[in-house]
Amino acid sequence: MISTRSVACCLVVAVAILLGPVNAFAKPKTMSLQLTYEIEWGDVDVATTTADWVFGEDTFELVATSRTVGLTDALRKYRGRTELTGRIEEGRYLPHRLVISGVSKRRARAAFTTWTPTTGAAVTYREPELDLQKVFPLAREYIDGAVDPFSAMLNALNDIAQSGTCKGSQRVYDGLRTSELALHDVGTETLEKDRPFAYGGTALVCGFVGTPTGGHQRKSRWRKKQPKPEDVLIFVAEVRPELFLPVRLQAKTFLGTVTARLVMPSLTLERQ
Repeated sequence: MISTRSVACCLVVAVAILLGPVNAFAKPKTMSLQLTYEIEWGDVDVATTTADWVFGEDTFELVATSRTVGLTDALRKYRGRTELTGRIEEGRYLPHRLVISGVSKRRARAAFTTWTPTTGAAVTYREPELDLQKVFPLAREYIDGAVDPFSAMLNALNDIAQSGTCKGSQRVYDGLRTSELALHDVGTETLEKDRPFAYGGTALVCGFVGTPTGGHQRKSRWRKKQPKPEDVLIFVAEVRPELFLPVRLQAKTFLGTVTARLVMPSLTLERQ
């Protein structure tokens, strides 16, 4: 049986990617956006994640939740929540405060991180603290100058919208882990509407590689082979005029393929 912990580990980066919308050209004073993604492992529904975004002229906010569903929920229940505030400077998204929390197997875990606007230095409070017998330590060299995964993906999507290319890399920190994220150009593809709620149409395909640099499990099957860009594919499409969103993600794992799809009827967009 697939454990919730395994599902959560695989989806940590996926959720960050999928919840990142970009309005690359229009500049409304305020834009709010609600999204839902359904996640399957093979043909089994395992999780759902929702996001409420609010973009101001120079600020942004996110409240996102994730939970297991179906048989996975009955056997290995998981609930997660993310709250993020940040600022927009010269077209770049920079975090101010990130709160992530999750409950699984009656265990709760949370991290509260703030970034200093002038230096970008991050300070984190964790409950509980990292168990260094189970995970690798965090190094200041990977934290300094890093942004949270959600801001990183906003920046990546903004670059995609403006340049049409996926290529780029960023260092990220979520209060519990540090990683190096890299995107690669794979091409374009016409996606079939393989679910009644799914997107169908042309999408840019980006290969994704996440390299852990701290906070990750010392004993993990996920790191036994060198990741390749084609192992995780992100499909980005212009779902509304000048609104670019990840509409699908496919991640190969040793237990099968994880697929996350944007629930198109759930998309709610308001501009003021």
